[in-house]
Amino acid sequence: MGPRKGGGKKKGGRKRKANVWDDAEPKPKRGAVSSGNEVKPRKNGSMMGQWKTQKITERAKARKFFSNVGDKKNIQRDQYEETRERTANAIYKNESDEEELDEEEEEETQSEYSDSDDENVLKKKNSLFAEFVNTFKPTEPIEDEEEDEEEEYEEVLVDENGQEIGQEIDATEEENEMVEENIDENNEDEEQVASMEKDDEEQLEDKEEEEQEDPYRRRYLLSSFTEQDAKKFNAQTRKYTKVTLPALKEDAYDVTYRIGAEEVRGLEGVVTAPETADKKTQYVRSRLLSTWKQRGLDAETAFPRGSVEHTLSQQISAYTDVFFAGQTYENTEKLRQLSAMHVLNHVLKARDTVTRNNERIKKQSEENKEYRDQGFCRASVLVLLPLRSSAVAFVNQLLKLLPSNVDTFHNKDRFFSEFGSAKDEESEASSDEDKKEWQRVFDEGNNDDCFQLGLSFSRKAVRFYSEYHHADIILASPLGLRQQLGDEVAMLDEAETSDDVKLSSDFLSTIEVCIVDSASLMAMQNLDHLRTVLRATNLQPKEAPNADFSRVREWNLAFLASYFRQTIVFAHGVEPTLNALVTKSCRNVSGVVKYTRRYDAADGSASISRVVPQVKQIFQRVDLEHTGRLTAADEVELRFAYFKKHVFEPLLDHPRKRVLIFIPSYFDYVRVRNLFNDTMNKKLIRSVQCCEYTTSKQVSRARTSFFHGHCHVMLYTERFHFYHQYQIRGVQQLIWYGLPVMGDFYAEMMNMLPSDTAEQNDGGFADNTDGKSSIALFTRLDLLRMQRIVGNKRAERMCQAKAAKPTFLFC
Repeated sequence: MGPRKGGGKKKGGRKRKANVWDDAEPKPKRGAVSSGNEVKPRKNGSMMGQWKTQKITERAKARKFFSNVGDKKNIQRDQYEETRERTANAIYKNESDEEELDEEEEEETQSEYSDSDDENVLKKKNSLFAEFVNTFKPTEPIEDEEEDEEEEYEEVLVDENGQEIGQEIDATEEENEMVEENIDENNEDEEQVASMEKDDEEQLEDKEEEEQEDPYRRRYLLSSFTEQDAKKFNAQTRKYTKVTLPALKEDAYDVTYRIGAEEVRGLEGVVTAPETADKKTQYVRSRLLSTWKQRGLDAETAFPRGSVEHTLSQQISAYTDVFFAGQTYENTEKLRQLSAMHVLNHVLKARDTVTRNNERIKKQSEENKEYRDQGFCRASVLVLLPLRSSAVAFVNQLLKLLPSNVDTFHNKDRFFSEFGSAKDEESEASSDEDKKEWQRVFDEGNNDDCFQLGLSFSRKAVRFYSEYHHADIILASPLGLRQQLGDEVAMLDEAETSDDVKLSSDFLSTIEVCIVDSASLMAMQNLDHLRTVLRATNLQPKEAPNADFSRVREWNLAFLASYFRQTIVFAHGVEPTLNALVTKSCRNVSGVVKYTRRYDAADGSASISRVVPQVKQIFQRVDLEHTGRLTAADEVELRFAYFKKHVFEPLLDHPRKRVLIFIPSYFDYVRVRNLFNDTMNKKLIRSVQCCEYTTSKQVSRARTSFFHGHCHVMLYTERFHFYHQYQIRGVQQLIWYGLPVMGDFYAEMMNMLPSDTAEQNDGGFADNTDGKSSIALFTRLDLLRMQRIVGNKRAERMCQAKAAKPTFLFC
């Protein structure tokens, strides 16, 4: 007979196995994951944790009933009445209990015990217990006082609500203790009550503002706009007309205005003409305005009347699109302060409106009134900046303008560690006066051009790095936002209109204010990214998971938000590409105001007035023989043909050293480079290149070869000069394939030519007998660039359709 299953104990001290049936389920091992759907109950936490969660739930329950100050007071009054009744009942109950104790004592004394010792012990015990009970007995009042109290109790006056009139009830010590406990437990509730009182005050202020014509309320709460109105608005022919602003005392700007939708019925009070904007009141939140006045940052103090900043503040507060083409390094800080004031005021108005309507919805019981005050997403402001250092400067302006009660900042240290200054503080830098404008821009801090950031605001806190669905402001560069949107936006280039495209991301669908800071710098980076981001703004999303459609505005539901978006663009100068960008992407019903700076050589604003060497400056027009309509594609072909015939071929016939060819566009640079790198042309003339994609070793080698005369021509792009701004030595002749986008670059490049004293001291130029010269090729389409170089009056005469001569000489 074999051994029994689960037999004797083996060596090693193992536990004996029990007999198990064959069909029984195996017992799971300790720590093994269960395969069934049963959820293993979680172990409770510590006693401290359980007590803490219980307290949190109790406070949350009590707190949710405190919708306003009145409810808080009513609940405290009810708690007081309950404690009063509880103490009164306890007194009467103690009296009845004492009577029962007396009866029991009498019965015990009447009982007979056999032993005398036991009787003495019981007497002692009863006497001690009686003394203990008597300590808690109230003093017996006199009969007269009891009658008076009964009479007073009967003669208490009560109003309609059951409350006593003219009587003050003295609370007992127990009641005082309970009140103190309630105060200790509800410290957080007192802060909430204080904030609610502020809310009540702000509601009164909001009612006063609602009686007046607040542009925000008129535009985003009371306006109505349908698809038929949008079609009529698009069918209108709207051109820029010159306007005169009486409040602007500076004569350095030409102001033009493109009219908005004035004939639409649902837009009463929305459209404001530029001439009348200065007469209207600026509506600023009271807590913001008081803080700004204390710090001297309000518009009246920071921007004096008659200045261009004061006029801009009036136009921006009226929610008109603004294209300001007069930005400089000196006024950039003022422009950012102006835009930060408008952004902060807009965000606080939007948040207060939503919060106030939430309270109204909670209070209403029977009335089902609709409050249309939101969009598909919370983010309402988009600020596009070129560099991380620009983002830091803008955030610093926001922090200066915040109300005094905002004292909590989440992830602030992380922001300044990632966006802070990237230059070495120990390195000795030259003074800002010796640097050029763009050198000072790049020396401010971190020059990374790929970033994105969300900012959310509450009553007392600011949170950095908020998700876009919970953020109020989006700070980003065009490149960073383009990467966030993904390849889906590539369909915008293929579609005929951007309205036919739906995006899966909805964080740009409800943008109400869009600010483009330093658009000229973005044009040097890549203007296609900026164009793509603006086209993707206010598009129809495929889904809106966080939207409350009962609160979404009707024109948002009709996907007409682009007609209510305010776009503010700051640039260093007007360019055809920027003009086209503003014209196509801005469809504001309030119109567009454009500020264009005037240039004149007499006052030094034109770049030609800052040229130091005495050089023959020749401007050659290349499109005079073209009589028809000149397009951008025709201009490219005309320019290249003229350059090949009148510049390149003479260089092949008579090679000349130290010739620098300045090329603004990279596409033109590639075309000219291929021309010089041709197999036959390489044998006759040698060239070096410096473009934005050239490595530092290649640049140093090219500069050395050009200076010592080992090559004939250097091809030099504008973007390379923009980012590096090297002082190229040895330049003897400067050929402008096209006029520079930045007007200051003309004087900077011309000052690279040696002066007469430098030429006499340097023997390296003795072999050059032709002298210094500069030749610039231009067409009638270069009017805006020509204005920044020679001035407005000269540029209009040189770029007119039927010019008297093709060549213009300046010495």
